[in-house]
Amino acid sequence: MADVPDFQTTEDGRQYENEIMIILTGEKKDYPNYFGGLKIASGHEFNIYSPIDPTIQYGIFQEPESGTMAEAVGAALKAFDSWGLKSMEERADYFKAVPGVLKARRLHYAAAITVASGMVREDALDEVDAAIDAIERILADAKTIGRKRPIGVWAIISAHNSPFASPIASAIAAMVAGNTVVMNPSKYCPMPAHLFYSLMEKYNLPDGVLNLVVDRKEYSTEELANDMRVMGLVATGSGERLEDLMFLQVDDEMKFINEIKGMNPAVVYRPSDMKSTVKNIIDSAFSYTGQRLYSCSKVIITCEDQAKFTELLSEYMKDLKIDDPVNDTAFTGPVINMEIAKEFREKSLELMPYTIAKAAPVSKELPENYVSPIAVSGLDFDDDLNFMDSGMPILNVCVVDSADKIFEELENTECGLSAGIFSKDPKMIERFKNEVDVPSKYINESSRTLPHAMVAVLENFVR
Repeated sequence: MADVPDFQTTEDGRQYENEIMIILTGEKKDYPNYFGGLKIASGHEFNIYSPIDPTIQYGIFQEPESGTMAEAVGAALKAFDSWGLKSMEERADYFKAVPGVLKARRLHYAAAITVASGMVREDALDEVDAAIDAIERILADAKTIGRKRPIGVWAIISAHNSPFASPIASAIAAMVAGNTVVMNPSKYCPMPAHLFYSLMEKYNLPDGVLNLVVDRKEYSTEELANDMRVMGLVATGSGERLEDLMFLQVDDEMKFINEIKGMNPAVVYRPSDMKSTVKNIIDSAFSYTGQRLYSCSKVIITCEDQAKFTELLSEYMKDLKIDDPVNDTAFTGPVINMEIAKEFREKSLELMPYTIAKAAPVSKELPENYVSPIAVSGLDFDDDLNFMDSGMPILNVCVVDSADKIFEELENTECGLSAGIFSKDPKMIERFKNEVDVPSKYINESSRTLPHAMVAVLENFVR
């Protein structure tokens, strides 16, 4: 990384980079696992490196011994006996200072998220702000939830896509509602969850109400999800580890909250401003290198709009700057790990005959997990990219011949958490609102504007 102020053009940027340097030049922390208020060290350490640069080690984590996850669930179950009996107001009091702390140290938390995940400043700040908004909403709702009862132990299993806002808001919603929690964050960026745990220690959250286990080999994720003492599960993010949870054999009484990333498709149909539309779609598709929970990986467009859309897409994508995310002129940074980068490069070669636009080449001075996003079109009908999200910075432009075909295509798409439309046609927009069944819809704007932590609603965590 360059030194201050070479990468920055604003005072906020300089403060943000100073926070990053504080994190990187400080003592490398030993991050243990936690259950029942105890720090659990196994003696089997593994280093965590930043996706910004594989030479940046920012922490040492303890690989859990066999049985650690079962002990964490046991600790949560034991704590539930007393925590669930407290009033909603008593429970909410433990968290009421959290939004203020996050606001006061907004740049510090954003810097930690960047180091852990590779997000640029804008996306990292969005994570912090989304957490603040969600927690404030949860605390306000605590006054109106009524006499509904907590469920028991909740598992919060998360990935790098939203390493702070989604898991932390879900955990707080679960705990305010009277449940206890076991968090199991991504092995690739566990630091944000640890920052939250440390914050709750300072506010004397009772032992066992919040527990945290990170597993390099990820065996414990399935162990946690299959533990019959777990009564609720939040799965948030992307990747095989999360997608496998969709097929677990779980008890019928277990509540499952699905925040798995999908294609988050966008429809383009006679928009009023094609330039603005293309810019918003690029923003939706490639911010955080296509890894956000709401990143769009499919556009459905009619033949009449195709030519202009493709021309502008190619023109604007050439200007995307993929660079060190600390650089405030970078549009986006790296993918989370080398495995995804390798998979992307292999897929890009395979897709060369279908590529209609791509970002500028990445500097050879950057690590190999920095990749140039691409847009493709005309894929074979049975190509997986027509139906399923890849988790990579690939945008599939699907061309159809009518408005009816647009909705047929949407029906065959794994939308996930959202879908959007860019159109000036009020009838088309109304049809989209009525017929497309997704948790969130965006209209003539980037999916980047959608609030995170949609699952973190108290009603979801009570009977």
